[in-house]
Amino acid sequence: MLIAGAGPTGLTLAVDLARRGARVRIIDRAASHFVGSRGKGLQERSLEVLADLGVADQLRAAGWALPTRVSTRGRPVRELPPAATLILPQSIVEETLRARLAELGVTVELDTTLTGFEQSADRVVATTSRGSIAARYLVGCDGGRSTVRKTLGVAFTGESSAGKSMVLGDVEVTGLSREYGHIWIDPQRGMLALTPFRTVPQWQFQAATPDAGEPSLAEFRRQFDLFTGLRDVTISKPTWLSTYRVSARMTQEYRVGRVFLAGDAAHVHPPAGGLGMNTGIQDAYNLGWKLARTLAGTASPELLDTYRQERVPIAEWTLNTSSTGLEQLWTAVTSGTGAIETVNKPEHRQLGLGYRDGPLSKNLTTWDGPEAGDRAPWLQEIGGGGFTLLGFGTAADSLSGVRDVTTRPMPGEQDVLVLVRPDGYIAMVAGPADVKPVQDYIDRPWSATHQERDGL
Repeated sequence: MLIAGAGPTGLTLAVDLARRGARVRIIDRAASHFVGSRGKGLQERSLEVLADLGVADQLRAAGWALPTRVSTRGRPVRELPPAATLILPQSIVEETLRARLAELGVTVELDTTLTGFEQSADRVVATTSRGSIAARYLVGCDGGRSTVRKTLGVAFTGESSAGKSMVLGDVEVTGLSREYGHIWIDPQRGMLALTPFRTVPQWQFQAATPDAGEPSLAEFRRQFDLFTGLRDVTISKPTWLSTYRVSARMTQEYRVGRVFLAGDAAHVHPPAGGLGMNTGIQDAYNLGWKLARTLAGTASPELLDTYRQERVPIAEWTLNTSSTGLEQLWTAVTSGTGAIETVNKPEHRQLGLGYRDGPLSKNLTTWDGPEAGDRAPWLQEIGGGGFTLLGFGTAADSLSGVRDVTTRPMPGEQDVLVLVRPDGYIAMVAGPADVKPVQDYIDRPWSATHQERDGL
């Protein structure tokens, strides 16, 4: 496997593949690892994914959930309770995933620029600044300006808004409480936010205003003075500096032959709700087990078609949700109410997203519990990584007849078999006598697509 791009998406995929025994190379054009905060929040579903990869405890220790103080026209107006999002710099997420990847024997190859590739019936040959690399498959996790996507020539539809941008960066701050995030709203100018981190001295600075200049310490101080009027706060030691322009774009082509797209290479989102990085992590988790089975010869390449079928609707939902959230945020800003909490919604936790209409979801019986395609609610209890078959009620007696799967009896008033996929979603809900269909699914999960197509 060759992965282009060593951000959160690429690293998640590399860890998932490497722990399943796949041979992985991961390259990145940067000469050094990213050191900024950028995507600074992990949602609950992403934390479940990262727990299965063995890194969630370290990330929770490095992050926190903060209340936020909101001021309008320089006057405090409300305090918002902590959201479910874990706040920490993106660089710590990447550092933690790199350490886990190193434990699995894989190191990111820096200063290696992908310049092109060609694919044939059985491999992809990529051209890089350090020579050619032959691989069974290539996954482009190389960001919104993806070389992989541009080389494929697939459409990246949507829009970018030149009028909606922000300057942001990492700075050190004295004179403000680190026990809160801080937001200042000015209906005429826009919004400024300062967010402290738990284990590093930096805060993330964000100023969304039409008159923002190039990001610099002087510009940050100017914006802070204009928004807050506070004279006893010091902003110093800028490190990462950036300008973010709002875009909402995606491709419908997640797979072209032996080449895949994931994360920002496939979809870019407005920042409202903190969904971009999280959706990329979950792209990788959906694709990882399917690629690993295909590489090992235990699944047909047809299984890989389900990646696009399952993830495109999620990207469409994310674009719509984050775009709507951005509009609601600006309505709250320009109205002067400071009611920005309307942007944070329960669905941003991403626990309710699933694949009910996907080709791998099969309901052979009905019950009062979750359906095929839903996220399995028992993940903390059963773990992840492979197929797990749960036997509720007397259906637990049927578990011994199923091979190559972890089985677990579960208490319940209804007699039902529930098969959980390696990525934590329910694959099949079946009756106690449906051992053969369950076994067939474990052996050939992609055949569900054939059954629907052939009317079986």
